[in-house]
Amino acid sequence: MKRPVEIRTAPREWLLVLKTAYPFLVELGIGDLLLFGSQALSVYLNSPLRSKDLDLVSSQIGPGHLEALRKHLETSGMETRSTTVQTKPLARSRMTIYTVELRLNAKPFFLEIFDKVLDGQNPSILASDAQRVRKWNMELWAPSPNAVVALRLTFRQPEGISRLNATRLNNFIRQNRGKLDFHEVRSMISRWGMDDTVKENLETLHKSHRLRILNEKLLYPREEL
Repeated sequence: MKRPVEIRTAPREWLLVLKTAYPFLVELGIGDLLLFGSQALSVYLNSPLRSKDLDLVSSQIGPGHLEALRKHLETSGMETRSTTVQTKPLARSRMTIYTVELRLNAKPFFLEIFDKVLDGQNPSILASDAQRVRKWNMELWAPSPNAVVALRLTFRQPEGISRLNATRLNNFIRQNRGKLDFHEVRSMISRWGMDDTVKENLETLHKSHRLRILNEKLLYPREEL
């Protein structure tokens, strides 16, 4: 599906989508629904981030759930344009992406649900790294602060860590210093089998954008990067 030019939506708008979609999917029996992407950062930030999409993760999602979700969003007064189910080959398996395209104030917005994480691994690999949180007057599951940092470092090239994502991650680290343990972050990355990817991402960030992630020296010695 070819997307229009990316427009980042204000938090008040994507929060409405989240508050409508998340409880509905849980009611449908989706028991492993996890908040992902930039919204996972926003859970622990003083002010939520603008975003072009809403990312969720579940191994239990299927086409029937997607169509039911589309109808529920429409019934709730939102404008939906299309739904798509796409598969994407990853290093360990194929990932299926379930997407609802919406219009929020006449601007495109995408709700995406992924059935795999971390190069094609089952989302259950994140079970011990997720926590139940109360945020925005709702209960939901999100990666822990340590897991948020680890996940943001593991994006596969060519996406890797963009300048924007590096800036956002450094802001996240500043705001959550008291909650973060970089030795635990390193342990997660190693347990997920993503050390090589993270090292490559950090090297590219240094060379292409002249940026560094705060406290990255606690993850890997300089001579390893």
